[in-house]
This record gives sequence, structure tokens and C-alpha cells, in this order.
Amino acid sequence: MTYCIGIKSKDGLVFASDSRTNAGLDNVNIYSKMLTYDVGDRTIIIVTSGNLGTSQAVFKSIQKDLKGNKNNMNLNTCKDFDQIASYVGSLNVKHSSPQGINTDNVLLGATFIVGGQIKGQPMELLLIYPQGNFIKPADSKPFLVIGEIKYGKPILDRVITPETKIGDASRCALISMDSTLRSDLTVGPPIDFAVYKKDENKIASIKCLNITDPEYTEVCKKWSETIHKVFDTFPRFDWE
Repeated sequence: MTYCIGIKSKDGLVFASDSRTNAGLDNVNIYSKMLTYDVGDRTIIIVTSGNLGTSQAVFKSIQKDLKGNKNNMNLNTCKDFDQIASYVGSLNVKHSSPQGINTDNVLLGATFIVGGQIKGQPMELLLIYPQGNFIKPADSKPFLVIGEIKYGKPILDRVITPETKIGDASRCALISMDSTLRSDLTVGPPIDFAVYKKDENKIASIKCLNITDPEYTEVCKKWSETIHKVFDTFPRFDWE
């Protein structure tokens, strides 16, 4: 399984994804689940959860299309992010359901979060389902999560709002990921972590973080210490 995050803050976008895949306790591997495209007038970041074979085939097709006929549909020829989402969704269906969608082969599908910005257009963040359709996040909660969401989503629910700044969103994403890593053995490092600042038309930061990296450990350690301090301030029960 996996855990992926996409956050749309007031001044940028934040993406994080783990790298663990497993087909049982004796078959654990590491694969990146993030694809970035930062060329010309557009910056596009994609993370994925679900069937590994399908997601890898989609990423491979995206890269192949970029090298092929420039008149064909690809990340460069899409006029906006709705068209990008439709394009990725069609590849998802193609590789998971070559005989057409049904109950069995949809289980082989993958889910994608895609976001970024095309110059002169607003920033976008979208969730693409295995069936190929897509949605945008709610205005009140401008983030998307896929995969093993139950451990990391609560911190996002409490912290992320439309007014959240990109630095706070980045720290929140790392804490959300750390909470998941601590509670779910199917999610593991390294963590692909990307930040895009509004209207800069390039990725501000992209890193592959291990749990021993100072940038990661400092935030998570501070979070853990602060929780313990707050916990100690709670009122006592009358029976203690």
C-alpha cells in the first residue's frame, strides 16, 4: 500500500509520497510513486496509489508520449489541468482495463493526485479515480490524500485551511506522513517531497527524504515533544 498527499495552500502546492510496496511480508520493495514535469510554461506533479503495475505503465506512457509525435496528446499539448486529468485518467483506464471496465479489472486500477500550474492559469489540484474521472478538493479543505489515509488525514483536517501558508503546509505534510509511517507497516521511506510556489513556473524544492534526514527528523521530533507537553497540561480526573 502507500500514502500520498497533495495540499493546495494560498501560495503554493505541496506533495509527499512514500516509496514502499509489498506483496506480503517477504516481498517488500521500494518504488518512487511521484512523477514531476517542469518544462516550459508548465509545472506538473503527479503521485499515485494502487496497483503498482498500472501506475508504472501510466507513468511510462506519459514519458513515451512526451518523446513521441508532438501533435499527439501529452502533458505539453494539454491546454489546462482538466485536460491533463482527463489524459492521465484515460491512460489509467487503458492500462488497468484493456478489455473495458468491469468489477474485476477496476481492482487493478490506480488512483492519482495531479497538480501544478500552467503559466497564466491558476494553480490546480485534482484527484483521478481508477475509472478515469476526477474531482477537485473542497474549498474548505484544500488537500487530497490517497492510499492508507486513516492515520495521517486527522492532522490535515485540523491544520490545513484555505489560508494555510506553504511552509506550514509542508511541515503538516511531513507530520502527516510520519504519523502514517509509525502506525502502518505497509507505508515506508524514503519519502518523495516536492514543493511548488505559486506563479514561479518551476519546482521550488524536490527531495527524497529518509527518516534520518535532519529536515524530516527535526519537524517530527518537535511535533512529538510538543504533544507530550500539551498532554501533561490536561486536567486530572477526580479519581486519580
